[in-house]
Amino acid sequence: MKKFFAVSAAIITGAALLAFAACGDGDKQSGGTGANAFRMAGDLQALYGENGYPQAVLVAKESVIEEDAAAVGTLISYMEGSAEYLASADAKAVVDALAPYYTQGMTPSLNAKTLTKEVIANCSVEYHSAAEEATRTRVDNYLADIDASSVSTAFYYTDTVNAGTSDKSYTVYAPDGAPALALANAIHAQGEGKTFDFHIVKSDTINAQVTNADATKNADFCVMPVNAAAKVLGTGEKYRMLGVVTNGNMFFLTTGDSAALTKDNLSSLVGKTVGVVQLSNVPGLTLRAVLEKYGVPYQVSENDTQPASDKVNLKAMEAENVTPASGCDYYLCPEPAASAKIAATAGK
Repeated sequence: MKKFFAVSAAIITGAALLAFAACGDGDKQSGGTGANAFRMAGDLQALYGENGYPQAVLVAKESVIEEDAAAVGTLISYMEGSAEYLASADAKAVVDALAPYYTQGMTPSLNAKTLTKEVIANCSVEYHSAAEEATRTRVDNYLADIDASSVSTAFYYTDTVNAGTSDKSYTVYAPDGAPALALANAIHAQGEGKTFDFHIVKSDTINAQVTNADATKNADFCVMPVNAAAKVLGTGEKYRMLGVVTNGNMFFLTTGDSAALTKDNLSSLVGKTVGVVQLSNVPGLTLRAVLEKYGVPYQVSENDTQPASDKVNLKAMEAENVTPASGCDYYLCPEPAASAKIAATAGK
């Protein structure tokens, strides 16, 4: 693993790490009180670094950038207002605003029962422009930290553009979960306007929105994981990154009297099993980077792998299988699912 670099001090998060610092203190524990009830037991973003890590980014088609700077500027302005809007918006209003844009037949992970102000803050939606050198450095360093594909300097859109009126319509795609929240202010701000046609899709289909052989079928704008964007779009030839929109949303869950995880006691995971949602993607890659940062040995446990007593055992988990009965000591789970699981096990 490449050496960790400090996140630039120029990246300053807004209220509550987005309204990604109230997102969770490393010592924070909350949730049910029963032996089998989940509670928060650590914040992966805080373990990675003060401002979290650049998890999801907004990219735009090069052709749209070249032909309609006004539309690009308008969407950027909406994204820049995301943190402020989400910090003050009613959670139910956010859910209701996003509801019409889900793919037909999908069950959204965002619902009014579990999407509280705290959960919204935990999703760490805050825009950082690729025009800022600190943002570009932050993304480059993170990709190095997780041994992901590096990107060309051409991948970053560094022009400063103003919002303006456009007579065209453009598609905007985002995966369900925290990235979908990044669209909330844009949907609210656009109102009855028709410049942007929003779509929220299943997270495992987001890459398909930018990789069709027929470019006319691809999204004009797309929110996607930074490592996926780097891998399939990192040359900057077809798409360019406008900015970072989410800054980590992964939290540890546990039951009973297991300790909350901090940088000072992370080695206590040795000999234990951590179930990780998306072990091979950003969540698992970031956890591995954090463990390496603090010199904590680990192994990835396959079906036939015996748990090691001298390493942290990382086990791939599907989100629906993250339950107190699944047998892991800890689980690494994204918001808003993490809080939903706490509420469910607490009988709320």
